[in-house]
Amino acid sequence: MDLDAYFSRIGYEGSPRQNEQTLSDIHAAHLMAIPYENLDIQLYEPKTLDEARFEERIVGQTRGGWCYEMNGLLSMALRRLGFQVDRVGGAAGRAIVGDSAIGNHMVLIVHLDGRRVVADVGLGDGPLYPFPLEERRWDEDGFEFGLERIEGGWWRFDNHPNGLAPSFDFNEIPRELDWYGPQCKALQADESALFVALSMTFRRDRGRIRALREFNYIEIERGKREERIIESFEDYKETLEPLIDFELGDGIERLWERVSKRVAGREEASRQAAETAAVPPTPPSSSSER
Repeated sequence: MDLDAYFSRIGYEGSPRQNEQTLSDIHAAHLMAIPYENLDIQLYEPKTLDEARFEERIVGQTRGGWCYEMNGLLSMALRRLGFQVDRVGGAAGRAIVGDSAIGNHMVLIVHLDGRRVVADVGLGDGPLYPFPLEERRWDEDGFEFGLERIEGGWWRFDNHPNGLAPSFDFNEIPRELDWYGPQCKALQADESALFVALSMTFRRDRGRIRALREFNYIEIERGKREERIIESFEDYKETLEPLIDFELGDGIERLWERVSKRVAGREEASRQAAETAAVPPTPPSSSSER
């Protein structure tokens, strides 16, 4: 891995050491420089689990990525610097959907002088800094997070109240990259899969999160949330481009068309459901005895 190119990509200008400060600085720089996004999937360009591709895509082409790419790339850089890093199995939304979520998220555990620290640049709207692997609740620039032990050797991370994923679970078992393969495929398999059904882009700053989900633009600053609905293509283009900082060419037009079609379909389904609910039930027919 070309560390100089990676540091240039994330704007890191420090003198890296194998310590918590370096980990924290690189983690925050990565999140603030690289958007979390699933636009490749929206444009029918499948994601793969390939380390060379992570680096080529995010560093070479200055694109963003999703959890496997973002945490995959960060773990590559940290290992290159001499950190001991475990990629472990995460499960976003497991509290709601159960064990079917296992493997849909990658989490990193970094070993530092006998301590273990959780690093995750792949959630989109999670913490800006790594956090110790211990039960706690904390405030980070107005965003409230929590970590607790749960049964079966699992941990549960609780996201801030405005987070897209309310929580994710993870255990401490190191995994090879191909272990995530089945979920990587499932998450982009068909129109019902989350990352196919929902376009999303997140940008993290200190004390602020900006997100575009379909046509819903959300800005959360120190816990206060504001949102608006995108009404036109120009508005969509002007909102999306500052979040991604890379050229999509005619991809923006294709994204607009795809999201427009989905949104229209949802609105029509809601209208039909409302009409059906408004129709009073037909009373049972009475019969007379002869």
